Amino acid sequence: MQKSAASCRRASFASLRQAAFIDVRKGISVETKFGKFLTTAAFAKLFLLLLTAAVCYIGLRLGNAVEWLFGRQWYLPIFLLLLALLLLLAYAQRAGDGTRMLRCCKWISAYFLCFLLYDVLLLLLIDLTSLLLSLRRILRARLILAAAGLTIALLFYGSIHAGRLKTVVYSLSMGNRGERARLVLLSDLHIGLFIGEVYLSRLAAAVNRLSPELVVISGDIFDGCLPSDDNLLHRIAAILRQLEAPEGVYAVLGNHDPAITDARLRRFFEEANIKLLYNEAAALPRYTLIGRAGIVDMADIRTPLQDLMATADRAKPTIILDHDPQGIREAAACGADLVLCGHTHKGQFFPMNLLTKWANGPAYFYGQGLRSRTHSVISAGSGFFQLPIRIGTNSEIVLIEAAW
Repeated sequence: MQKSAASCRRASFASLRQAAFIDVRKGISVETKFGKFLTTAAFAKLFLLLLTAAVCYIGLRLGNAVEWLFGRQWYLPIFLLLLALLLLLAYAQRAGDGTRMLRCCKWISAYFLCFLLYDVLLLLLIDLTSLLLSLRRILRARLILAAAGLTIALLFYGSIHAGRLKTVVYSLSMGNRGERARLVLLSDLHIGLFIGEVYLSRLAAAVNRLSPELVVISGDIFDGCLPSDDNLLHRIAAILRQLEAPEGVYAVLGNHDPAITDARLRRFFEEANIKLLYNEAAALPRYTLIGRAGIVDMADIRTPLQDLMATADRAKPTIILDHDPQGIREAAACGADLVLCGHTHKGQFFPMNLLTKWANGPAYFYGQGLRSRTHSVISAGSGFFQLPIRIGTNSEIVLIEAAW
C-alpha cells in the first residue's frame, strides 16, 4: 500500500509537464529534440517559472481592469488569491487522493491550471490588439474582464465535452484471405479522480453496442495508483467485467499504471476478466495478439519484440498491443501487421495538441498510419488525463474493421 501511494505521488507532479510526452529515462525515447527537452529537469523548472509568470500577468491585468473601470486598487487581493491557487496547485499535484478535501483541491487546481492557460492566451491577444489599434482604457478593461468570462465558459464546455464518448471507425486491409474482424481499442482510461463508475458504465455500454469480437486496452487504465478503497475497486472491476467480446478482453500497462508486481492490480484484472499481457503472446483463433511491457518504472524490461514474435504463428496476422506509439518503429522493423496504442491523448486540448504533435512527431501522434507493411492506430484516449477538459479533441472508442 505504501509503495502504491508513493508511485501515485511521483506520477502526479510529473504528469503536469509530461502529459502525452515520453520520459526517455524510462526506456523509450522520442525522436524529436523538443520531445526530449520536455523530459528534462530544465523544462520542469521552466514550466514552474511560466506558471508564476502567468499568475503575475493575469493579476496585473485584472487589477488594471478593476482600477480603470471602478477606480479601486484591488491588486493585492487579486494577487493573493491567484498566489493561493498556485500554491494549492503545487500542493494538490504532489498529494494523494485519499480524502474528500484532497480530491476537492485537485479539482480546483486542475481547473485553475486550465484557466491560467486560456486566460493568458486571450490577454496576450488583447494586448497585441491594443498595441496595434491603440484601444481606450475602458474598452481594454472590459475586454480583460470578458476574457476571464470567456475562459470560464471554455472550461465549462471542455469539461462537458470531455465526458462525451465518440466512436471512431477505421477500416484496415491487411491481405486478401477473406477474413474479417471487429476489434475495439480502448486507451488511457485514467481511472481515478476524474474517471469513475458512472463514466465507466457508459463506456462499457457503448462498447457493447458495437458488438466487437475482441476488446483491447492499450494502457494507462489507472491514473497513477489504484483506489485505496477495495470496495470501489471491486465495483470498477464489476463494471469492466460487463465488456462483451467473444474472443476476450486484453490489456497492457501504461506509464501511469501501478507496477505489475502490485498484487492488488493483478487481482483486479482477474476480477474484471481482463487478460493482462506483459511481454507475452496470446494465440487467438484467427490472429496472434502480443502485449508489450508498460513504461512504469526502471524495473520494467521490454522483451525484444523479435523474440516475442518468434513464438507467434506467422501464418496468422500479428497484432501488437502497446501503450506507446514510439514502439511502432520496432513493430514495423519486425514485420508486425498491426500496432494498437494510445498515450498521446492527441494533446487533449488546444494548444497542447500542437505541442504534443511537435514532441512526438506526426507519425506517432494520432490516427491511422502505415509504416512499411505495418498498420498502426493511435487512439486519442477513452478517458482524460489530469485536467478534466477536452477542447479540440474527443474521448473516443476506436472500432477497427480489419480484413485480411
